[in-house]
Amino acid sequence: MSLQALLQWNLSLFLLILSRWTGMIMLAPVFGARGVPGVVKLALAGSLSVIVYPLISAGKPSIPVELLPYIAVVIKEVLVGLVIGFVIYTLTAVLQGAGQLIDFQMGFTMGAAIDPVYGVQSPMMGNFQMILATMLLLVTNSHHFLIAAMVKSYAYIPLNPSNMPSNFSFYTLLVTHVFALAIQLAMPVFGALLVSDVGVGLLSRTVPQLNIFSVVFPVKIIFGFVLLLLSVPFFGESVTHLFNTNMSWVLQLYQGWKQ
Repeated sequence: MSLQALLQWNLSLFLLILSRWTGMIMLAPVFGARGVPGVVKLALAGSLSVIVYPLISAGKPSIPVELLPYIAVVIKEVLVGLVIGFVIYTLTAVLQGAGQLIDFQMGFTMGAAIDPVYGVQSPMMGNFQMILATMLLLVTNSHHFLIAAMVKSYAYIPLNPSNMPSNFSFYTLLVTHVFALAIQLAMPVFGALLVSDVGVGLLSRTVPQLNIFSVVFPVKIIFGFVLLLLSVPFFGESVTHLFNTNMSWVLQLYQGWKQ
């Protein structure tokens, strides 16, 4: 192999590796935050691609020489990274779903704010839980496991994979699990507020002379914040369970893609 062909092969391989990492970083939690500048995201993807490059090049993957087939492989690698990033992103979806349920019960539905992490409208409690979970993931170095999971993808999904991702049933079950986990995470606060609503309703029916609804809303908000404060010590364990579950989903994606 001539020097020119060797340089072309190495540069083509690096661009393919960069494409997959860029797709993942665009959607994954922590890395894909809106507050992170695009240049920083690209630099992070490039740095990780440089680190992973010797591992991938040792396998001598086959790379198309023609331009159009190579562009098709680049697009395919970006899509692979986006699919992996989407599965990792479900961790964020669970937290936002739980926050939406809590906001609905506390009366904050009309007070949705802009999520500083992703720049979209999201519930206030979802913002609180997402920011707290992000800090916990960074403090415990859990983002290193996200990088390790992405590196592991090359063992299951080679460059230019010939097969499709996991079948449709995997994504159906994934959405089902996201809804179930969001309900479980919100249920302590949501259930307690629901029971308080039932109690207020019974009280208003028993003593209709009391204008209970004039004071129930601020009391309900205070009660909700007290419940959230009491649940904070257990939030780290919940995030740990969500993160481990999320990593198991990524592994299921890899195994289904390999078959």
